[in-house]
Amino acid sequence: MKVLEVQNLSVQYHTGNGRKKVLDKISLSVKQGETAGIVGESGSGKSTAMLAVMGLLPENAEVTADEISVSGQRVIPGRDIAMVLQDSLSCLNPAVKIGRQITETIRAHKKCTRQEAKERAEELLEMAGIRDPKLRMRQYPFELSGGMRQRTAIAIALACEPKLIIADEPTTALDAAVQAQILRLLKRIVKDTDTSLLVVSHDMGVIAALCGRVFVMQSGRIIEQGAAEEIFYSPQQEYTKKLLRDTRGNRYLPAGSRDGEILLRLEHVTKVFGTKDGIRDISFDIRRGEVYALAGESGSGKTTLARILTGLLKPDSGVICYKGEKVEAAASARACRGKIQMVFQDPYGSLNPCLTAGQALSEALKAHGEMTSGERRKKAEEMLSLVGLSSEDADRYPEEFSGGERQRIGIARALISEPQLLICDEALSALDTATRSQILELILSIQRKKGIACLFISHDLPLIRKISSRISVLYRGRMAESGDTKEVCTDPWHPYTKLLLNAVPRPDLPTARKARPVLPAETVRGKEREEGCPFAELCGYTMECCRSGAPGLYSFGRRKIACFLYSEEHTGRRTKGYRMTSQI
Repeated sequence: MKVLEVQNLSVQYHTGNGRKKVLDKISLSVKQGETAGIVGESGSGKSTAMLAVMGLLPENAEVTADEISVSGQRVIPGRDIAMVLQDSLSCLNPAVKIGRQITETIRAHKKCTRQEAKERAEELLEMAGIRDPKLRMRQYPFELSGGMRQRTAIAIALACEPKLIIADEPTTALDAAVQAQILRLLKRIVKDTDTSLLVVSHDMGVIAALCGRVFVMQSGRIIEQGAAEEIFYSPQQEYTKKLLRDTRGNRYLPAGSRDGEILLRLEHVTKVFGTKDGIRDISFDIRRGEVYALAGESGSGKTTLARILTGLLKPDSGVICYKGEKVEAAASARACRGKIQMVFQDPYGSLNPCLTAGQALSEALKAHGEMTSGERRKKAEEMLSLVGLSSEDADRYPEEFSGGERQRIGIARALISEPQLLICDEALSALDTATRSQILELILSIQRKKGIACLFISHDLPLIRKISSRISVLYRGRMAESGDTKEVCTDPWHPYTKLLLNAVPRPDLPTARKARPVLPAETVRGKEREEGCPFAELCGYTMECCRSGAPGLYSFGRRKIACFLYSEEHTGRRTKGYRMTSQI
């Protein structure tokens, strides 16, 4: 039986410049208990189609369709269909506790007492994979991690008891470990509740992991549809083939020499928030002109470290040296005279909506030398041209640009002061595959042309493997492993690195559908120990020493590893000339 039926759905917007057609007679259906997927690049019309089905488009949108129905009846949003959006923080009320948001949803759809609604809310949170639901019910959205907020959004969707859940880019901004958890959760919900699921994504790996049937969208039209096996193994349209090539291909060459002059060195840097969160005893160096990668799941301390390097945070202890000279961490950005700049994850949130692109770039120049307004304007236009925009774009506001174009402005703003180190903090995670490739090629081409170093912070290990020469892997604020990227990603020595690599969904059906190891980082916070290895509770190689003491950082050539499996003290003395290999 078909749960959702959409026939010849078209959408056009009435604007000051006339009518703009964004959807052109699309038709699709989802059967009961089925998981179907809609895939396409940003701007293809995927989210618009789902909002039209939900009846949530703005007033200037004209929607026409021969049929939009659920189980043969007119759609009632919030009852028949529930939606899980990409940005869970923005769709949760920041001023209302989690428990109240779920109980209000339950009572809006079902007659029950407050106590019954509370008990049901706790059941839904537990079903969504959140431990200690009583505690989470009393917390606000900002007190939860990204993965837990996404689980909460799923729990709220389930509270509607819908026949169909639409998941619009549900894992785009999540790291591989949390993404694997959410994908497994969605699979289990479909199986246990017989609810249908429609997944909207640009990630072919996510589509491969979840969907049995796939619709491919381009420029407001469905250009191809069929079973997942047909789409992945024998696509008919060139656009579909390109999506698969973009996901699987694009071999980038690591830039810069790993043996060049040291530009920035960190020695035993520590910054702790409260008793557990933060970073501890982090040491590494970045050399001139190289791309250095920092990897780890959400909450591992990557962004904290980036904020310390840009002077936004002061470390509790440790030393930061720039070109061999110690830097006062509280004013590191000023001391380095703008030579360390940052490109942020959210290009819209990092731009002032009241400033044009040209004004935003001019403001960045005011802090770096004496220039007239005319000179700043000219420099801003030059930078916009460098990143693939035009001088006319200097007079446009952020809302008038696409996500990829806004990220180009962010890159231009970071580069306009001519830095020697560019920090890219998850700068590509919210972009679709094609746009991500364009922005990455732009960053690398500028990086090579100007000879600047780049600290690339990401949870996307396949991407890191393609572009960086060296890598450090963080786990809960501590260094787990570091070394040459190719060696670490090909032959991981630390159990956490291996699990992180295996958690990445790949655009290959047998691999994507195979049960992958999941790191339950969201649900083991209560098990954290004040002493011992932070990974001990999740590691399959745990020894008694792992629970009583924290491992040191053991060095073997270019490789450094924080694991007792590589210490002579706990695994036995080695003969002279012994060559260390992976112990996992």
